[in-house]
Amino acid sequence: MFSYIPDSDTRHSQWDTFQGNVLTNRNDEPLDTIASRYLGLIYSETWEVIFGHFLSRFSCPFTFGDENVSERMVSIRTLCTQLDRWMADSTSATSPRTYTEQFDLSIGDESDCQTEEFLNSVIRAYAARWLPLAAPGAKPQELQQMIIRLWREARRNMLKVINRPSYRSMLTLYLFGLTPIPEGISEEEEHDGLSGHVCVQAALQQVYMLRVRQKSLQFNGSKMSPTVTMKNIALGPDPMATSSFLNAESIAHWAALTFDTSASMTLSARPILSSGLFGYEDDWCWCLVRSCTEMFQATRKEWYAAGMEITESKANQLVASGSAFKLLMWKLAAVFREALRDGHDEQVLKKVYDSIIDGVDQFNRTYRDLLEACQKRIHFLSQDTKFRWYVLMLHYNLSILLVIDAIEGTQRHDLLPPLTSAKTDAENSMINTLAFGLETMYSITLPCTTSLGGTSTRDDRITVPLLAVEPYPHHVVAAVQLMLRAIQRDRAAEKIGSDTYANLASILHRVLRLLPDSSKSVQAARKLADTRAEVT
Repeated sequence: MFSYIPDSDTRHSQWDTFQGNVLTNRNDEPLDTIASRYLGLIYSETWEVIFGHFLSRFSCPFTFGDENVSERMVSIRTLCTQLDRWMADSTSATSPRTYTEQFDLSIGDESDCQTEEFLNSVIRAYAARWLPLAAPGAKPQELQQMIIRLWREARRNMLKVINRPSYRSMLTLYLFGLTPIPEGISEEEEHDGLSGHVCVQAALQQVYMLRVRQKSLQFNGSKMSPTVTMKNIALGPDPMATSSFLNAESIAHWAALTFDTSASMTLSARPILSSGLFGYEDDWCWCLVRSCTEMFQATRKEWYAAGMEITESKANQLVASGSAFKLLMWKLAAVFREALRDGHDEQVLKKVYDSIIDGVDQFNRTYRDLLEACQKRIHFLSQDTKFRWYVLMLHYNLSILLVIDAIEGTQRHDLLPPLTSAKTDAENSMINTLAFGLETMYSITLPCTTSLGGTSTRDDRITVPLLAVEPYPHHVVAAVQLMLRAIQRDRAAEKIGSDTYANLASILHRVLRLLPDSSKSVQAARKLADTRAEVT
């Protein structure tokens, strides 16, 4: 399924487990317990590692610098579970808990358990793309059948999830929106049900309603809901308990803003949780991001004054702060594309265009030299920190390339000169980042299993390039398509020779080959890249 073939010592025994316990399951039989555990673990070691860092102490602007928030990562799943429990049982104040504590999910009612199972189902569907890494000896056809079945099972539940608003339902809907449509799903079946985009929009709407906690009369043409007197979220007299809830809710809101901004930039969707083209500059969330960036500038001065040396802690703080600023750049890219797309007047367009120019300058002043220093020290950092650095570089440069793409697509070449340097930097950095993703290895340890005879096998360690476990492959696909266009343009202008072009094109094709075969969009991107290669 994956073009990358793991070393022989990473593929020795787990296939026996999968063959006996998973691949014999067919049709609508429930997923085997062992496969569920592997997929959940791979999800935690990929998406949670990256997204959880977006929510950490130095990334979320609502809790910036709060020592009660983890410096490395905040599990979005644990966070959503805690918020749901607090809101369901707000009168329990005998033993206040922090939002990083695990819960006994068996104590919930039937509806709560079903909400949890829906989330488990979509996590399995989301992580199913990486099943070939855990079972490299499996037949591709059998693995693809399983991936399709998991996608269908998750999709079947989405309407129920939409009708049961909760923080876990929000996460469930968003993860389904990130789950690639498997190769083998016909267009008719794809259109005969809820799309990922609709699920993302429903997730954002749920967050909005949960946050405002409406108490007034609500009605529409089909239903009227009387005034609801909701219990206040009272966690007891301990102010620390109340603070924990407020922090948790704020972090969840930042997570949803990340979803909202990403959808605006990649899908041209109207934002739900923040203002669009008109009003974005006054939104309190983006004002906070700017304030946190200024606070980080003070931190970097202290680092240089003490003799600059990149450590694990500094690298994580740097990437966390840079990730928050990157989201601001995504917001600016989204509203700029909106202004171009909808044909707004020049004054409106110039305002957001100038904000992008200022944003690029601020990123260069605040983060670029530190990120380059981090790159020089990269081999001394943990694999999670390397992964987070790679994602930040990919996402920031993608925002610049999408702005350039919007300008070129609307024939507004008069807007290009002030961005020439940023464009060159973004293209250079993007190809280097993708090459880094090809060359840097990432390991996931699968837990040992117990055979029918009661003996335990040793843990398996999957070691693959970062790109093989990329949590946002659609962003990589977009980056590759933009870079293919860039190198073809430079070759036509004779800025690069045929050998250089061939080398760069080879890197981009290798990137696509490392992405999951099971995804329809990845397969389409490969075909498009091959077609362009034949033309040139």
